[in-house]
Amino acid sequence: MSQALSPGGLSVSLFVWFDRVFLHNRAFLLALFVVNVLGTVYGYVWYWDQIVSTVETMSPWLVLFVPDSPTASLWFTVSLGVLLFAPKGIGSNGVGFIAALGAISSVKYGVWAVAMNAAVAYQGEPLVWQEWMLIVSHLGMAVEALLFIGRFRVRGVHMLFALLLLFLNDWLDYHAGIYPWLRDILLDDLGAIELFTWTMTLVSTAIVALTIRWSKTGHSPIR
Repeated sequence: MSQALSPGGLSVSLFVWFDRVFLHNRAFLLALFVVNVLGTVYGYVWYWDQIVSTVETMSPWLVLFVPDSPTASLWFTVSLGVLLFAPKGIGSNGVGFIAALGAISSVKYGVWAVAMNAAVAYQGEPLVWQEWMLIVSHLGMAVEALLFIGRFRVRGVHMLFALLLLFLNDWLDYHAGIYPWLRDILLDDLGAIELFTWTMTLVSTAIVALTIRWSKTGHSPIR
């Protein structure tokens, strides 16, 4: 006589199904890769005026640190490209750096963008449709990064590299003045936003680290 699945067993079965149907499905990966390529390009277009302004009025090298969200999306997209197109046996060290940076920055800026738009709405300004689109797309960035990070061999040195690079990005954002352009209503909260940004770097790194550990210890079938 078959026994009913316990809640835990059902959860694992659902993860196995999701892992097989989506996370290891080449057609799904290709579709996700295309969506992320398009989203990354759109992100750089969104930042284009700030990119041009930075090049014209500041040290040109700072432009590398201006487009936060699209660069996060770029690293994640490259990670997907490795899963799809890289030959087997490719060196895992370089891939680990890219995957760690893509995952941590996607979680960080995914949540950050949602929080900034929520702050605008909380202070009484209506959100336009583009901002609602950004909320949905940035939530997607965070979720997909956590779903796929278990497919990469990410080590402590990769995580540390990503953490330090994002801390550098945070410092430049608020001390060189290249933070993402904000609604005027948020400018008097810049100190709190800077603190939130630094905190999100730490929190996102911890979340990704816990997700990697969870995915590798047998509690999740996503490997």
